[in-house]
Amino acid sequence: MNRGLYIFFVLAISPILLSQSFNEFIRKGDEFNEKFDLRNAAKYYEEAYKINPENYYVLLKITKIYNDLGEEYHENTDEQNAENSFYTALKYAKTFASKFPDSAKVYTLLAMSYGNLGLSEGGNEKLKLAYLIKDNAIKSIEKDSTDYLPYIILSIYNRQIASLNWFERAFANIFFGKVPDGSLEESERMMLKALKIQPGIITAMFHLSLTYHEMGNVKKEIEWLKKILDAPITDFRDKYAKRKAQDKLKDLIN
Repeated sequence: MNRGLYIFFVLAISPILLSQSFNEFIRKGDEFNEKFDLRNAAKYYEEAYKINPENYYVLLKITKIYNDLGEEYHENTDEQNAENSFYTALKYAKTFASKFPDSAKVYTLLAMSYGNLGLSEGGNEKLKLAYLIKDNAIKSIEKDSTDYLPYIILSIYNRQIASLNWFERAFANIFFGKVPDGSLEESERMMLKALKIQPGIITAMFHLSLTYHEMGNVKKEIEWLKKILDAPITDFRDKYAKRKAQDKLKDLIN
């Protein structure tokens, strides 16, 4: 084969091979994700991202997987890896937003990334992030009111704001001029909205039970904790929520 024909052949076949590799990395990432093997899922999504960093779906998947991975590390008290994962998630979320600013998912994942980063931060830093969490979640709902996830994020945001102690409220008043808006009633409303859109989400039910705990409504708290134990596992978070629900029920009923 002459040199010119060889070069033409390589140039013609390379995009096909790259496309096949990209699709295979996405497929493998999805496969591991479905098994709740988040670390391996992240590795394959990273490989897909290297091939096509402009792709909407790889940015969506890689941003979400690093949020998920950070949450799993956090559940297992590996705070250093949790923080690293959350910062990586935020990096990808910002890239996602810069390339697809019209997508509702972008703002959901920005809100999620800022919210998760708050798990690794102290009270004052959480307050700085609160406005970013709320604004992005609201923007997501404005673009697509049928997605349950931003309602979950807003519910958690409202409960955490409503539960601020006096020092955190004083800090907010000094540095922001006022405490961010948030109430337990709005937390309840947002989570019930999420569960109406997507019934049976264990994480949503668990966070709703936390809101009822803050409200002092023990009857409702127990009701939702029991529902968690009966619900099927569909997400990596569910086993942690079920364990916590079981422990809480023992304390409340005994």
